[in-house]
Amino acid sequence: MKILLADDQKLFRESLGSILEMRNPNLKVIAQASNGEECLKFAIQYLPDIILMDVRMPVMDGVECSRKVRESCPQSKIIMLTTFSDDEYVFEALKLGVAGYLLKDIQPAEVEAAILTVYNGGVLMASDVAAKLINKLNTIPAPVEQIYIDTNIQKLLTPREYDVFRLLALGHDNKAIAKKLFLTEGTVRNHVSNIYSKLDLKDRVQIVKYAIEHGAI
Repeated sequence: MKILLADDQKLFRESLGSILEMRNPNLKVIAQASNGEECLKFAIQYLPDIILMDVRMPVMDGVECSRKVRESCPQSKIIMLTTFSDDEYVFEALKLGVAGYLLKDIQPAEVEAAILTVYNGGVLMASDVAAKLINKLNTIPAPVEQIYIDTNIQKLLTPREYDVFRLLALGHDNKAIAKKLFLTEGTVRNHVSNIYSKLDLKDRVQIVKYAIEHGAI
């Protein structure tokens, strides 16, 4: 699995890269960037599977870099590294389809687990970050049509699709959902496809955002 690290703090990114490779030989740090511009260049050059990216970087910040990476390398999945003071950045990044949000002070084992979760199709968000996003979203007035959906979301989906929807929003991948609901992975994939179609969503990050906005999680 190819990993690209982007952080303006050299010691942090080099230490994190070394620890990840020592913990899991399948994780290969193929490049390290000190700013968003370098990150974009390396992403296009190496097409990494996962990009671990700091929100606050010089030259080009993480939000703008994420936007350009998503346009140029849509197959690369981005995990944003953030701090408590970066909630506005994270809120913007959520709209771009970033697959994960981690606080920079978490343990290496949690970073490794996050990488594997996102690589396997999951979406994750540190609980502190999720709480900030929920508070942020709660300050935004809901349009009339959204209120209608809030009270009827379970009518849009079958009971089983709703179960799958909530587990997706909580960051579970297809394999984990299949195990929890005693389904085959093929059946879960069919439910996921139906959910995307019925709710007019494109990816799992949009599912997380939709679930938060509509009170499903």
